[in-house]
Amino acid sequence: MLGRIEGFTGKSIDGKKSRIMALQDVAQSISGLILACFMLCHMIFTGTILIGKGAFEGVVHFAEPGGIYFVTNIVAFVIFVIFVVHAFLAMRKFPANYAAYRAFKAHKMRMKHCDTTLWWFQFWTGFLLFFFAAAHILMIVFGPKITADLAIARFGQLHLFYFVLLVFVVTHASIGIYRLYMKWISIDGTTKAEVQRKRALIKKVVFIVWGAFFLLSIIADFKWLSLE
Repeated sequence: MLGRIEGFTGKSIDGKKSRIMALQDVAQSISGLILACFMLCHMIFTGTILIGKGAFEGVVHFAEPGGIYFVTNIVAFVIFVIFVVHAFLAMRKFPANYAAYRAFKAHKMRMKHCDTTLWWFQFWTGFLLFFFAAAHILMIVFGPKITADLAIARFGQLHLFYFVLLVFVVTHASIGIYRLYMKWISIDGTTKAEVQRKRALIKKVVFIVWGAFFLLSIIADFKWLSLE
């Protein structure tokens, strides 16, 4: 109970500043980084279809040593747990009610600040991913052995769902990685202009990398559709 009170007030029972909110921020950052890295690996994995069905099956066999196919289900369950933890930690930053939502929206419109607008997109994509990504992960957790034929069949039926999911994921993750860098890594510079240039370069690199992975995934999507 005391921990919950500290989480709301930011102070412990003896009046000292609580570390709970800082620890929650660290946990949110670490879980987000894990999910982002997993998504990059996932996009590479699904992109192997561009080489051929054999390459895709080869990666599946490598990930399931000894033919123990439910390793994939276990990994998906672990990712789902991290996903849920990250989502609930992120909800601390969401507007608490409609009045707070309108206040932030008005603030965003007045500020016209790029990073504030990016957070707005991250907020909405995060909210939508709680439903879209959860549905996809649970499909893997409780699904049968992954094969190229199964993936082809699923993609043929749900290609619009997967495309929307991809857009949400790349948007959310790319903004998240950029904001993670801004939050935890110091950007040094002798002048404000130099710091701003470095910040702009970091932003550009992050979005170029994620954009490249997005393009790879789109090309792979068309390949999956052509195999239906």
